[in-house]
Amino acid sequence: MLRPTSDEDVELFKRLCEDDRLEDQTCRPVKDGKVIRGEDYRESWTYCRADAAEPAGWVIVFDFNPRNRSAEFGYGVAPELRGQGIGHQMLTTFFTRTFTDTDLNKLYCSTAAFNTPSVRLLNGLGLSRDGVLRAHHERDGELHDTFIYSLLRAEFLPGNT
Repeated sequence: MLRPTSDEDVELFKRLCEDDRLEDQTCRPVKDGKVIRGEDYRESWTYCRADAAEPAGWVIVFDFNPRNRSAEFGYGVAPELRGQGIGHQMLTTFFTRTFTDTDLNKLYCSTAAFNTPSVRLLNGLGLSRDGVLRAHHERDGELHDTFIYSLLRAEFLPGNT
């Protein structure tokens, strides 16, 4: 049987877990015995080609986890510029800057399995497909898989761990 959790249940769970380290229960950052969420902090970057004043694409970084030294990223390329290698240039620049200027060890992202250009880009950049979230992305009333990709500092900057 499942029932809604009550305040008394929460207190019982706290007592039962008193001897457990919170760091053993979660991979999220922990401070003063509480989980810290990183979803409120975001950085965004605009990518411009050297030969054009208009932005060609963007990268956003979010869900920073200082404990694991990881962050999630998303990206996009202006529709009229797709298929010209802009995404490859932009993400290579982003990875270089991130792994050179920060202590992050891992960047990760997700993309819909049906987004063939994005899948091809991430594979071409050497990211590892870490997993599949099955039937996770709704599009036009149908559910599609989502792929999870990651890149480690050592994979991008060999010799730098």
